[in-house]
Amino acid sequence: MNRLILVLCLLAGLQLSAQEGPIISSAVISIDRNGDLAQAKKYIDEAAQIISTKPESEVSYKDLRKFYYYQGLINFRIYNSQDPKISALDDQALDKAAEGFRKTIEYEKQTGKERYTEDAKQQIPFVANAYAQRGIQKSGNENFQGAYEDFILSYEMKKEPPVSQTDTTMLYNASIMAQNGQMLDKAIEINKKLIDMGYRSRVYKANNVETGEVAEFPNRKQMDLAVQSGAYKNPVVEGDIRADLYVTITGLYLRNGDTAMYDKYVQEGRQKFPNNQSLLLAELQKFFENKEYEKALVNLDQAIAKDPDNVVMHYNKGVILQNEMEDYERALQAYEDALKVDSTYSDALYMSSIIYIDRANAIGEEMNELPLNATKKYEELKKKQTSVFEKALPYLEKAHRYNPDDTQVTTALAQVYRALKMYEKAKALQG
Repeated sequence: MNRLILVLCLLAGLQLSAQEGPIISSAVISIDRNGDLAQAKKYIDEAAQIISTKPESEVSYKDLRKFYYYQGLINFRIYNSQDPKISALDDQALDKAAEGFRKTIEYEKQTGKERYTEDAKQQIPFVANAYAQRGIQKSGNENFQGAYEDFILSYEMKKEPPVSQTDTTMLYNASIMAQNGQMLDKAIEINKKLIDMGYRSRVYKANNVETGEVAEFPNRKQMDLAVQSGAYKNPVVEGDIRADLYVTITGLYLRNGDTAMYDKYVQEGRQKFPNNQSLLLAELQKFFENKEYEKALVNLDQAIAKDPDNVVMHYNKGVILQNEMEDYERALQAYEDALKVDSTYSDALYMSSIIYIDRANAIGEEMNELPLNATKKYEELKKKQTSVFEKALPYLEKAHRYNPDDTQVTTALAQVYRALKMYEKAKALQG
């Protein structure tokens, strides 16, 4: 009796080991003859389960290569189906399709008997593009890690035959997703690779209507859709972005706390793109932090020469000259240049007044050190001090007019009013 049971078990095992062939054939008939994707999916998944329990050597090569190819084909058609019921059969259909086509090519190359290889290769570009489109969709849903993974998959698939193409756009899209998803190390790695490749491409940008910030999009279509939604405005398509890659990677290293690599790429970027304003400012920041003020001024002069109407550059030059180098006449000239661009720029007005207030206060200290009998000298200094306060006054009054909520401006203006014995005006300022 025990022997009979053992024989029956062996027969059952033999039946199980042989049954993937007919099931694969049923999957083929379902899709090729009947166009029944749901049924084909059921059969190919059943075959997959059986094959997963066996060593590869126990499956006939004819069955296995047919299985791999149709696993790819059935799942890819399911992924692309416009019927929601069919496309919902497997949320991993695209990944299974890619795996099926890849294994078809690998297996037939290994066996030296190509039956489905050419058909599988023809599907690869479409699968790669499907990953790219899915990445765009995930990006729109702010699934940045998923979008990053899909763009990388598309890039890697296109690198292999039959496409054999280095799609740097996919790599660039992946870098944007890595940045948005706070995957800084991955973003750095990709940007380094893009720099080494000399990537130029195009950049699609638009301003966020609510925040005003500039956002980048993977392609024109997504940028246009964002603008059409009303959430973004001022769409721009830019060309050569090699300098922007340096700007990006320096920012990434700074966020990562790697100041040595930040310095390296700032310097390299400045050498290659000396006219890039963002890299110039990055180098300016580095000079400022290292207290290399003469070098900082050279950078500012370069920035001003390139963009003479940039009021902030003139102002920053004035601040360095005033606070760090104590060159007050040149500082006043820098502020004057800023005010020629924008006469309402209250910071330049205020800082100009401070130079005069500091001079007047220095005269006051000199007055306090005089002996009591030096009346004539005291009056001379008092008159001189008053004239200096009078020079400060118009700057502060304008600054207060343009920025009445600035407490520093209000305090300084009240001080000057009191020094000039304009007590009613000083009292009015203080409410």
